Amino acid sequence: AKVYESILAPFADAHLTVTNAMKAFLESELRLPPEKVRVLPDCPPHMFQPRTLAEQHAILQKLHPQLTKACRKSWPDSGDGHLTTLLTEYNPKTQQYTPRRGRAALITSSTSWTPDEDFGILLNALLLLDKLIMEHRDEHDARDLRVMVVVTGKGPEKAQYEVKISKLTLHHVAVTTLWLEPGDYPPFLACADVGVSLHTSTSGLDLPMKVLDLFGCQVPVCAMDFDCLSELVQDEVNGRVFADSAQLAHQLLELLQPLVHQEQQQPLGVPCHSFGKLQAYSQQLQHRQRWHTNWDQNALPVLEQVTTSSTTGVRRRQGTTKPDGPTNVNNIL
Repeated sequence: AKVYESILAPFADAHLTVTNAMKAFLESELRLPPEKVRVLPDCPPHMFQPRTLAEQHAILQKLHPQLTKACRKSWPDSGDGHLTTLLTEYNPKTQQYTPRRGRAALITSSTSWTPDEDFGILLNALLLLDKLIMEHRDEHDARDLRVMVVVTGKGPEKAQYEVKISKLTLHHVAVTTLWLEPGDYPPFLACADVGVSLHTSTSGLDLPMKVLDLFGCQVPVCAMDFDCLSELVQDEVNGRVFADSAQLAHQLLELLQPLVHQEQQQPLGVPCHSFGKLQAYSQQLQHRQRWHTNWDQNALPVLEQVTTSSTTGVRRRQGTTKPDGPTNVNNIL
């Protein structure tokens, strides 16, 4: 494939890449002119967006049996799944949905359960996080931080890790695996306080779509570091970057502990990713580019330029250079 690319790439009229790192690679390795290579970064589809409390309540109602089954027995009541879910409440008198006071923090992680993503890093981090929560307990506060971790996806190593999860001894952290229907995945992601990405690019030239999905929902991310990740996740700006389990555990404690502290200072529950540094990170994600504007700004000009040049060349060969009208890019596509 590399030989084919090196031979044929120079003959292309234009190239679109998903990262600046890939653009630099093509210019360096294949000696392509910079003006022929344009970056078209990936963007989250429209279904990945923030959700209202009513929408969050609805998806948490649907998943209530699976989520509460994973809760530690020592945890307080997890709700009835109707008026009260793990994270939200509905008051029939006022007909209002509110965040549940005393709720657990929610972490989501999507994985393909393959060797490309070392899920053991997350498990080890959660073991350490549980220990850190115990060590940072406030003797004057009966409320401890509780963390629900939901791992979605399916793959060859899933069963093996589910056995390991079942053998974990945890007090403040609960872990469960879910396979969600396509329509349930986006609204559930929007309920999370923070996401965890274990993806490491083999080439170091592409970025994980699972992070973009979370960013579309304005959910900050803790992401495993690798080359070019900074094009998507900026440490201490829209999330955190970690290199190992210990670093991830300390980051999660720092990000989630303020949930308990904020509830001490106000009578109401705290909405998802709306406390401490997570709130600031989430605000950085509010105006991220979506596909339609991304396409118009980065892809369409390239296609128009290429098709215009192509038709002009044809007309010159036919003895005319006067355009008959605007080029219809849709027809060409």
